[in-house]
Amino acid sequence: MIIPHYLSKGDTIGIIAPARFIKPNEVSAFRKWAQSCGWNVVTSPNLFGENHQFSGSIDERVSDIRWALENTDIKAVFCARGGYGCTQLLESLDKVDFALNPKWWVGFSDITTLHLTIQNQGMASIHGPMVMQFNLENHFNESNQRHLYNALTGGVNHIGLRNLEIVNKADFEGQLVGGNLSLLFANSGILSKNYEGKVLLIEDLDEYYYHIDRMICSLKLAKTFQGIKALIVGSMIDMRDNTIPFGKNVKEIILEHLENEGFPIIFDFPSGHDKQNVALKLGMNCTFEGYTFSQI
Repeated sequence: MIIPHYLSKGDTIGIIAPARFIKPNEVSAFRKWAQSCGWNVVTSPNLFGENHQFSGSIDERVSDIRWALENTDIKAVFCARGGYGCTQLLESLDKVDFALNPKWWVGFSDITTLHLTIQNQGMASIHGPMVMQFNLENHFNESNQRHLYNALTGGVNHIGLRNLEIVNKADFEGQLVGGNLSLLFANSGILSKNYEGKVLLIEDLDEYYYHIDRMICSLKLAKTFQGIKALIVGSMIDMRDNTIPFGKNVKEIILEHLENEGFPIIFDFPSGHDKQNVALKLGMNCTFEGYTFSQI
């Protein structure tokens, strides 16, 4: 796994919007934070474009990814927001060599598609807060930003999990992979990955319970969970149900299908769409010992 160079003061961060569009005023809070860390911020040529719900056409969004990749001054690339759009770029991204100029690519949710593409090319990336999240006021802001800074600069992140529900509890160590459950499901036949011996992260937002069940069932049949070291379930919020209730919540669905597989399952891990969203380095090792999750 290729690990990009960690950031130092004076380095430059680029912002792109590979999915939904973003407004200029929605970048200010992130820019202020980055500058307080000693970093310069540059924006891609099409960052503030609008093409229906997207920041631009497919060609324009791919062009911005290439702009960020080929600019040797840029040491980390932050995605402005998720939404939907990265899957549209896959055919073009197949021709993009991210390892040619290694740098940190940061985002989550729809950006999972970009993470999977980068990991297929053997390079680590960061599942963490995007530019839009810096506009949200909540009491986890300082913690989220500290974990993100550590991830970008090579610091150690320790996350205490003593108050979380852990099934089949056991210590583990392994390469962290995964991301948004819906995107893992959608891309399972395109960006297939063998997760055996690895630690798998899943999280999601605004899904029907029956669809969560469908995705877990399908991924299990596809042997996605076979031989994994552990399953980390991040935030699963704003879930929906039909008029006739499905009858199980997310935890119950996951346990019904996976509890007997024997690997540890950690619920409500602070990563994903909820207010607490710690930065995690995908493609790199993580450890869980006692009740502490750690990553260097």
